[in-house]
Amino acid sequence: MNNPIYKYNFDEVNATYSIADVFTKLTDINTQPCGDNVLEPEDETCPLCGHLNCFRFYIDSNRAYCFSCCESLSVLDLTHKLGDYMDVHEAARALGDGNLVSATLERQSSPSEPVDVVEDNRDIPLIASIFQYIAQHCHQRLLDNPDAMTYQTEKRGHREETLRAKLIGYTDGKLYQALKDKYPQEVLLSTGMFRLDANGQLRDFAPSGIYVYPHEILTQDPEQSPIPIIGRFTFKDPNKRWCYQQPKKCWLPDAALFYNMNSLNRLGDIAIVEGENDLLSLEEASYLGSILSTNGSISHQQIAEITTLAETRRVITFFDNDDAGDKYRHKLPCATHYVVPERGSDIDAHLQHGGSLEALMQTPTMVTVVDSGAEAVFTPQVEVIEPKTKGACGDEGFNDIGNANAFCRMHGDNLCYLAESAEFMHFTNQKWTPARMQIWEYAKQVAQAQLGVAGELYADANNEKDKAKADTLRLQAKEVMSHAGKLHSLPKLKAMIELAKPKQEVSSTVFNSNTMLFAVDNGVIDLNSGCCRENRRRDYISLYSPVQYDPLAVCPTWEKFIADIMLGDTEMIDFLQRMAGYFITGRVDEQLLFFFYGHGSNGKSTFINVMQNLTGPYSTQLNSDALMANRYGSSGGPNASIAKLNGKRLVVSNELPENGRFDEVMLKSATGGDTLVARPVYGKQEIEFMAQFSLVIIGNHKPVIHDMSHGMWRRMCMIPFAAQFTANQIDPTLPDKLKAELPGILNWVIRGVQLWQQRPLKANLPQFIQDANAEYRAESDLLGEFLTECCVINTNGNGFTATADLYPAFKAYANEGNEWTMTQRTLTKKLLERGLEKTRYQNKYGFKGITLIDRELSVVPEGTFSHNISYYNRNQR
Repeated sequence: MNNPIYKYNFDEVNATYSIADVFTKLTDINTQPCGDNVLEPEDETCPLCGHLNCFRFYIDSNRAYCFSCCESLSVLDLTHKLGDYMDVHEAARALGDGNLVSATLERQSSPSEPVDVVEDNRDIPLIASIFQYIAQHCHQRLLDNPDAMTYQTEKRGHREETLRAKLIGYTDGKLYQALKDKYPQEVLLSTGMFRLDANGQLRDFAPSGIYVYPHEILTQDPEQSPIPIIGRFTFKDPNKRWCYQQPKKCWLPDAALFYNMNSLNRLGDIAIVEGENDLLSLEEASYLGSILSTNGSISHQQIAEITTLAETRRVITFFDNDDAGDKYRHKLPCATHYVVPERGSDIDAHLQHGGSLEALMQTPTMVTVVDSGAEAVFTPQVEVIEPKTKGACGDEGFNDIGNANAFCRMHGDNLCYLAESAEFMHFTNQKWTPARMQIWEYAKQVAQAQLGVAGELYADANNEKDKAKADTLRLQAKEVMSHAGKLHSLPKLKAMIELAKPKQEVSSTVFNSNTMLFAVDNGVIDLNSGCCRENRRRDYISLYSPVQYDPLAVCPTWEKFIADIMLGDTEMIDFLQRMAGYFITGRVDEQLLFFFYGHGSNGKSTFINVMQNLTGPYSTQLNSDALMANRYGSSGGPNASIAKLNGKRLVVSNELPENGRFDEVMLKSATGGDTLVARPVYGKQEIEFMAQFSLVIIGNHKPVIHDMSHGMWRRMCMIPFAAQFTANQIDPTLPDKLKAELPGILNWVIRGVQLWQQRPLKANLPQFIQDANAEYRAESDLLGEFLTECCVINTNGNGFTATADLYPAFKAYANEGNEWTMTQRTLTKKLLERGLEKTRYQNKYGFKGITLIDRELSVVPEGTFSHNISYYNRNQR
């Protein structure tokens, strides 16, 4: 039975129900005694932070407290946090209705007036000076106690200079004795570092044998620069028996949310760890950025602060590899998370046992954004859109415009029209897909809705006792029915759809334009963070990888395959992973043309096939003719080869024809993020879109590239596949095995994205690729070969050859190998680019310092000498 008092008087609710009984009802975990009038959960675990031996129920006050996450809870607080209620009002209603537990405590009258918040009237400068004295006193006790210091330096592995710099302390139980004659008892008690015993005598808050960690904060003196002072303390018992902390009300105002807040003035990433020892070990591992400790748990305030910090700086975490750490990672999708490999371990233990911080940071952990109680595998949620009210899209009169407005009201949130390709897209099953003939069904639903309205009006008329009103309703129903009947005709349906097009029109370039979102079968991966979430209408994604995201999936067969085709070269294995990660982004920062080179049975086709299977419609095959000169001319006809690249991430082309020539403008646009212009076969308009794909060419031989400019060759990324597998070594079932591992390969590729963001491709090319690029460039240098074999260069300027003689000689040399020949004007330009000097001699234009050689007789005119071709390349480099 409802009782109104429970809805409004929170004090009454808190005083009526046993907090231990409420906890057991909410969690199915019983409580057990752990002291006088004190209980704890049977599993000894805090339900909020997951830490052990820190959560207590106090029978006298009917409250709960966690000494790890410093959460103090009333009955309503506990019900709200553990019962999945929207707020304390909903929690109070559940308790008051008797649906949760029965009242077990005698009601205590409570004041109707709200309780005033007690102001901090302490002498803050005085308290700050006492805190400073306490920090120095406890620090000296550590320095004076060899056993305490040995524990920190040998067992914990910390350096003495670190302990000194952080002013780490140690209690000896004699702090009060050192201060009792200096300050009044009430002042000492207000610091939270002392307590009253059963006899009313002041004693140290912490017993002897506890380590003390002072928290420095910066205070602003109007006359000086900010100065550090001690704002609070935290304690750690090496035996893990004493788990109390300084009461929050005793901290200085604006005391730090985190330990080591002063490190925020450092440059670099902000690292978040769980405890003070984690922080000390991370600093000793030469981490140079800011490091903050959450003191063993993470509160709502800390989450909010971290989220704010992440807006301007990169935040990384090293939370423990346990259930509590998993919860913290899920609460912070804004951060990049690194997790030690050992379950139950932390960054402190990992580093103390020889773990490498650099190696750990090579592989961020992918965190799926799900509720803390959800399964590890991501389950997409449905984006709910509130239905529009009638008239929201315009007047819905009985005419074509009114019909179109009704159509947009009913279906507009799930439809958009692409004028460039003359098609509708609809959002169904949480994905944008072409509507095709379904658009007619949507139009029919508008007509059916009108029939429904007419039926309702007839029903209202039949139920209306007033004859005049009933007749009016029947006339309205008849009018609506007539309109609905006409609306079922083809001309009316067609007119409705046509008039809806401009209201629903969006540019096709809007779709798939977010280059760091990658849609999979069960959600969308944010490649910046590696997190997976639900697909949303405003993402405008129409391409979806067929692979299911599973954060726990692995790919041992794939990783062995990669090692085999790269012959165990770790530098190349790392490059392939970063490159694969780059492939699934829509980024073109690198401006690279990837050329997979090698003869058969070397794994390159299998590699690219897996990448195409992984990316699905994000990838496409491009006929090599599309990259060749004079392919399209000036016909202005449909260019489907280029139009289909809109939104793609991976474009794969077969080997170029040996005698063909690149369309250099097209190639540079395709690999440089430029705007491409094309028109689909059935499109009525040209479309312009930004290239956001990686172009990969597969070949068993190297096509000659005659463009020797820097703009061309800085794009080249020759990746030799040097392995050769015999028939006996080839596993015919390998494609099926790799297909089964696609979810794990997806995780491998997502890690590659994180690695690429840390170490871009072009700036970190393996030496093997650099050598291959240099060799390919030398092989393609037709003009260089001509100058080496047919000419002598005199660096002193002696000798002269007229252009009219030089060009026929070059042309004849090129024709011997059926090579492409440039025009005389182009030859002149290329020679100038190589540093040769154009001059005029005996009324002929030519080049100074160059002499043709009779190759058959090897005749070198007097006064000249041969020179290695590298001389001509010097200026080019």
